[in-house]
Amino acid sequence: MNSEALATANIMFDFMSEAAVAKSREDILTSLDRTARHFGFSCFAMSGIPLPTERIDPYFMLNAWPYEWFERYLASNYVHSDPIIHLSKMQDSAFVWSEALRDQELGRHARRVMNEAREFKMNDGYSVPLHTANGFQAIITFGAEQVDLSRAARGALHIISIYAHNTIRSLLTQKVKSQDRSLLRITAREREIIQWCAAGKTALEIGEILGRSQRTIQNEILNVQRKLNVVNAAQMIAESFRYGILR
Repeated sequence: MNSEALATANIMFDFMSEAAVAKSREDILTSLDRTARHFGFSCFAMSGIPLPTERIDPYFMLNAWPYEWFERYLASNYVHSDPIIHLSKMQDSAFVWSEALRDQELGRHARRVMNEAREFKMNDGYSVPLHTANGFQAIITFGAEQVDLSRAARGALHIISIYAHNTIRSLLTQKVKSQDRSLLRITAREREIIQWCAAGKTALEIGEILGRSQRTIQNEILNVQRKLNVVNAAQMIAESFRYGILR
């Protein structure tokens, strides 16, 4: 692991350590704000995604947007015109706004949202769509004048975002999940596979390391995801840290 990747991993682990003992949304907001600024972002927000007939107001979980932009976004009900929200509903992977919108032909309302965001130095950003196994959709989105994220930074911020979202949801619903790994029945082999996933290895690479077929590894990963009630590898890694399966 090179020095940049090591520093990025340390930032991720520092955030998780703080979030693990957080008592309130304000604690998470403070830690996430410090982490976001490390990656070059000046603001961020976390929210559930409302249905087409709903407003976004009650879905906001964390808000560190510029105050005037937040008020305008709510007053104008921009959520249903926001192309970033639209993209997040259509895909599972995190994305940089400028890259994702490069070949998109935006309508008048979508262009208005993006142009007005630039008034608040949100020229670009990084968004993490969140889709839970029970169908709940959410997004964590970071804004900046310019985005310059390495592959390691993108991966770390993706996992940080999932971890933050799951911690906030637990705080809001007053549900304390057990940290006892045995209740999840995660086997030693499954934990080893999760560790390799966290190290950035693909199912094919893990199969070669462990002497098993790619399909077998893919099936084991899917089985772990079902146990953790998640829908992708990034969520599996984040929840594994949150449950103490990975440390």
